[in-house]
Amino acid sequence: MRNRLVCVATMVAISFSAASVFAVADYSFETIAASGANPPGPDGFFGLGATVSQDTIGATDLLHSMKYDVGIGGFVGARTEIVPPTLNNPPGVTDVMFDITIPATYTDTFANMGVTIFGHALNPGGPGTFGNQVQFLNEYPIAGKAPGTYLNQTISLATSVGPYRPGESFNQIFGPIDPNDLTVASAFQFYISKNVLTPITIYIDNVRFVNVPEPASCALLGLGTVVMGACRRRRD
Repeated sequence: MRNRLVCVATMVAISFSAASVFAVADYSFETIAASGANPPGPDGFFGLGATVSQDTIGATDLLHSMKYDVGIGGFVGARTEIVPPTLNNPPGVTDVMFDITIPATYTDTFANMGVTIFGHALNPGGPGTFGNQVQFLNEYPIAGKAPGTYLNQTISLATSVGPYRPGESFNQIFGPIDPNDLTVASAFQFYISKNVLTPITIYIDNVRFVNVPEPASCALLGLGTVVMGACRRRRD
């Protein structure tokens, strides 16, 4: 019995270590200022054709969310130039994960949310300047969704559609694959592309950048498998 408890405790510790990378929000919206302030505080989001403000509706991590209010307009953004370390510590960033609250069904023809990451060349001799836009192919569909809160939703960063370096993944563009061709993330944006005549309001919270486990984490998971096997053999 004692050995079994030791095995269980070891597995819990290993699992926690491997999973803890996902536990902390990169943007929690506890520090976003009132709409119109620029810069609006440490979370840094401001509206580009949209109204962005702090709210309590849809808060799933701590007390606040970001209210993203779009009037008549077809392509608008909520942007921040405060970039978390996760975005500049690749390789491994695969998705943006977030919680989203939709207060009313959007019934018009289309409304999607996507991601743009802006960057500049780290190496002065490398390509690009501040403001290079990397917009990603995958978008999150809002139109037709029932009202409610949706947890752990994702937008893939697997394929860029440009205008800078289309057809490449986040890790190819921003990762240290070639030291002479390294682009550093300098701004992050959620954009909404929708029918121009219909307003929409959503609430976003608990934004995280999902990483493929580092080799150390993979080793921990492997160790966990070995420990579990040893426990099972000992029990048998």
